[in-house]
Amino acid sequence: MKNKLSGERESNHCLCDALYELKSFQDLLESSKTRFFGHLFAKIAGTDTIPLLLISKNGEPLSFSSTEECFETNYFRIESIDRDTCCTTISLLRPLDIEGNFSNSFCDVVKLEKTSICKTVDLSCICAIQLLETELLTRKIIIEPKW
Repeated sequence: MKNKLSGERESNHCLCDALYELKSFQDLLESSKTRFFGHLFAKIAGTDTIPLLLISKNGEPLSFSSTEECFETNYFRIESIDRDTCCTTISLLRPLDIEGNFSNSFCDVVKLEKTSICKTVDLSCICAIQLLETELLTRKIIIEPKW
């Protein structure tokens, strides 16, 4: 029993460290103030957000709903991480389809939009992190007429 508990703590610590490192890199993208490179990192990525999925212990992507804006999402941005409690605050990213409408189908999502809606997650409920392409935040949805 002790080894299992120890392994879970180690796993949580590893996830916490990984998210902390990811948050540090995201902060670098967001506010690099170097003398020669300025905001070059953000321009290279095209955004200040690294989108991600959090996979729960049952193997399903974590999902949150926004009652204020009436959508559900599996896509998040790290806002902060507390290494002492191994909890993270994430903001919800709104998934959009090719027409710019909300979509909760993984296959239909072509763009993600940042929101100000935040949730706190205890990382003991999470078993994996899946990073996504930053292009999902910068992609333009252009619908051309058929005629």
